[in-house]
Amino acid sequence: MLKIYYLMRNIFLLAVLAAVLISPAYADDPQEVNSTQLLENSSSQNASVTLENHLNRSYYLDNYSKLLEDALRKNREIRSSLYSMYRRTGDRRYYVAYIDAGYAVGVFQRIKAKRPLRSDEKIIEIKTIQANNAYFSRSLSPSKSYVAIVFGNRSSYYRNFPSEYMSSLPFSYYKYKGWNIYPVLTSNLAGASNDSMFLEILDEQKLMVSFRTYRGMKYAVFPMYFDYCGSGAGWLDSFAQGNLAGHYARAYRLTGDPEYLKISDALINSFRAPAGLVKSTKYGNFYLHYNFMRQHYILNAHLICTLGLHRAYTYTGNTRALMLFREGVSTFRAMHRRFDSGRWTYYAVDGGSYRPAWLASEGYHRLHVQLANSLWKATGDSYYRSIALRWNSYLKRKGLKPERI
Repeated sequence: MLKIYYLMRNIFLLAVLAAVLISPAYADDPQEVNSTQLLENSSSQNASVTLENHLNRSYYLDNYSKLLEDALRKNREIRSSLYSMYRRTGDRRYYVAYIDAGYAVGVFQRIKAKRPLRSDEKIIEIKTIQANNAYFSRSLSPSKSYVAIVFGNRSSYYRNFPSEYMSSLPFSYYKYKGWNIYPVLTSNLAGASNDSMFLEILDEQKLMVSFRTYRGMKYAVFPMYFDYCGSGAGWLDSFAQGNLAGHYARAYRLTGDPEYLKISDALINSFRAPAGLVKSTKYGNFYLHYNFMRQHYILNAHLICTLGLHRAYTYTGNTRALMLFREGVSTFRAMHRRFDSGRWTYYAVDGGSYRPAWLASEGYHRLHVQLANSLWKATGDSYYRSIALRWNSYLKRKGLKPERI
């Protein structure tokens, strides 16, 4: 069991590295404002309340109206200051920050115009607006998208952003959409953390789980509340679902807390619910990174989801997880050549004919090598070892250091 844990931890470290390598924006520093803060109106009392309660569901729900009122008031002040600076200086960076800072407010206002928010959505709303307030009260927007930060002075594989706001979760930046909770990044960070931080990350993420029912079956999802390529708010991905199912299974093994088992089992059930996570193809069931992109097949997401489901089975004995794992492995066996150019791997293939979309970055290619090798270790089938070795040889051909597998 310990061997599996360290194997998966290394995989998630590579996943973080791949994210860094695919876009240099992850190393891009936030645009610091000349002064320490644009607005210095956060009392130490309010800061300590946030520090004490960021893992407390009841705190957010019992105080929702007051927390939202305070967050919206501060957001208006910050945006007013940013817009004034834009009008005074003509510096467009202030205008971009003005748009970014208000994005989450608009997202949840549009949802509330159609229906009441669920309890998990209320918590996401508060946390997201508070995070954007903390950031834009002292910094302008990053120059590029795909930046990831963790709020607070903590050890993290993502950039730390010290502030009065605290969260164990990584927030992802997209231009004109501000900072948002992204469960994919959460699952990567949890997998690369020590046991105590691992549990703290999962405890905060579980505040935002959405339980649903399909034909009497309870399932759970972690939706995303920012638009990505026309997705709208509330989209899902198999990467986070399968990966976090494995993490919550491990949390159950570590603690014996049945709440973790409940979440893990419910996440596994989402693959048999109408959540759009699974695409039936001529090669078998493919686990989609984006449930709204039905013809976009991303290799690392499928394999990380597949291995996450195997981890869930290993820790809990959930037979549905085992069945889904076997389906994911079977699809990869039938389809892996579609992701192989003969010289390098493809990050994704697209379209009904599975034509190549684009080649993987070096970071993602290395991740593909490790993931294929992990399938060998999970199944004992040397066929997957041969794939890993072939893909590793492509690195050698380019004069690059191969992966240690």
